[in-house]
Amino acid sequence: MKGKSILAVALTLQMLAAYPVQAGASTAQTATTAILVNGEQSSLAKAPILVQQRTYVSAEDASRILEGTWKQDATNGEMKLAKGTLTFQLATGKVALNGKWLQDGQGAIVRDKQVYVPLRWMAEQAGHQITWNAEKKAVEIVMAGEESAFTLVDADKLTEQERTFIDSVKEQQGIHKQGDLYVIARGPSPNPGYGLQVTKVEQSWEQLFVYVKQTLPDPGRMYPQVISYPYLVAKVKLPPYTTIVFLDAETKKPLFATEGNGSR
Repeated sequence: MKGKSILAVALTLQMLAAYPVQAGASTAQTATTAILVNGEQSSLAKAPILVQQRTYVSAEDASRILEGTWKQDATNGEMKLAKGTLTFQLATGKVALNGKWLQDGQGAIVRDKQVYVPLRWMAEQAGHQITWNAEKKAVEIVMAGEESAFTLVDADKLTEQERTFIDSVKEQQGIHKQGDLYVIARGPSPNPGYGLQVTKVEQSWEQLFVYVKQTLPDPGRMYPQVISYPYLVAKVKLPPYTTIVFLDAETKKPLFATEGNGSR
């Protein structure tokens, strides 16, 4: 049995070595990008690579980061995630979700017999929030899950009553609540360059902490000089006896604390 296992591994590596390099893989560069998961830096067994401005990580690292499982044979790699199974055809770069081949999916890349997968695309398929932190030069992932129960939502997908509530509070700075719907409103800002970004969600004993960054305009970029009202909309399902706390990602103090929180 041991001999058969060794033979299977050897055949898999031999097949990987024989695969043609996918477009862009030959120009891949080793990346120094850090990966932050819920605010904590994730240690990687293999250094990420950059291909056409996309960050790829080893399949094994991706499975650990995204809390999935990875298995591989001579032709395919399979990643099982909470929301479905991704199948990567290693020789062609094709990818399938739950057995259906995708037209716009981002496939795996084989480099030096190692399989790499696109981190952002996979995180989005798993339902996680992923952003680029320019200050830390890091990819930040906020994991979705039943424990945090905090999900940013598109206002267009809400009911008319919920949209009416959003319209009534989005220009007033503060945290506004109606049922399980939360509106995080920054208030009047000089131009559209100002915004809000959820950087981390933490669940502790009977408290859910949501860290929000008040982003600033990009230096040197011209913006229309019109008043804007940045806001985020989220649905929150809190476990029993749990409260939610919104904190400023920079100061770790209550969000908008120095300017009046305007909460409802």
